[in-house]
Amino acid sequence: MASHSKLLRARIYVQATIISCGLLLTCASQAMAERPPLSAACQAWNGHIAALIDQHRIAHELDDDQLGEVIRLFYEAQSTCSALRFDEGLTLYEAIPIGPVASRPLR
Repeated sequence: MASHSKLLRARIYVQATIISCGLLLTCASQAMAERPPLSAACQAWNGHIAALIDQHRIAHELDDDQLGEVIRLFYEAQSTCSALRFDEGLTLYEAIPIGPVASRPLR
């Protein structure tokens, strides 16, 4: 009877281990699924920087040389993301020296 009890206990431990591993894998895959892909981050930065460039162009807060440099860096980041080098592209987007417009033109 003692060997039957040990066998039953071992079977329970094995089942519990398998269930635990399954839960860990499920939780990890759900956590990874919640984070957007780097390509989506590149697209978001692209839209954000493009909007800022447009706002600065309308507000005339950057001179032609500054605007030209910002646009050059923007296209470099965009091209890098298009080449599937997302980490590098995101770093380039983050380094573009542009922020919110200080003054809004009247409509």
